[in-house]
Amino acid sequence: MFQLQHDYLKQGKEYISRWYFSIGLITNNEQATTLMKNFSKIIFTSLLLLVCSFSQAQSTGLNIGNKAPDFSIASPTGEKLKLSDLRGKIVLVDFWASWCGPCRRENPNVVSNYKRFHQSAFKTASGFEVFSISLDGLTDRNGKQKQEDAHKDWTQAIEEDDLVWPYHGSELQGWKSDIAKKYHINSIPTNYLVDERGVIIGKDLKGPALYSAIKRLTE
Repeated sequence: MFQLQHDYLKQGKEYISRWYFSIGLITNNEQATTLMKNFSKIIFTSLLLLVCSFSQAQSTGLNIGNKAPDFSIASPTGEKLKLSDLRGKIVLVDFWASWCGPCRRENPNVVSNYKRFHQSAFKTASGFEVFSISLDGLTDRNGKQKQEDAHKDWTQAIEEDDLVWPYHGSELQGWKSDIAKKYHINSIPTNYLVDERGVIIGKDLKGPALYSAIKRLTE
């Protein structure tokens, strides 16, 4: 097996050397010898870079450059919504709750950016969407519900804050939400900006920072 690999490598060196001669990149035997000495290093380095690049592009995680973890969640009417259904668009995955004062104060900024960019022309995407994940459904340490009607609180807040986009979901489990755990949510409001390929390109963007991050992606 090792002999076979050696033979293929030798043939590859000779082939590359003849090809370089034919197109004029090397013009004498000394240059050919140097090329053949470095051939293995060149191939190994190129393959290593290719593998690392492919691995990074395919990895799912919560860092910028990672694929955002996909999820499926119920809308207020029970319809199943998936993050991957929005592939092709810029998406703000926004974690909030009706009981969260800072979230409610940040909502007008999210609404403003949604209305500004929803139908904007982007360089590589087909639009902008917000996917809101509510952590309504709070319980105390004993598991007793702290919200008398979490669903009503959630939908009422959507209406009151004019959250006009269609992508709203909640497990009504508060901090026990599986999606919140998947995204390591320890405080809200928290958000992730995801590009048209499903790759995370921004985190915790609030106030003017959210506008600037989305604006850079427009034409």
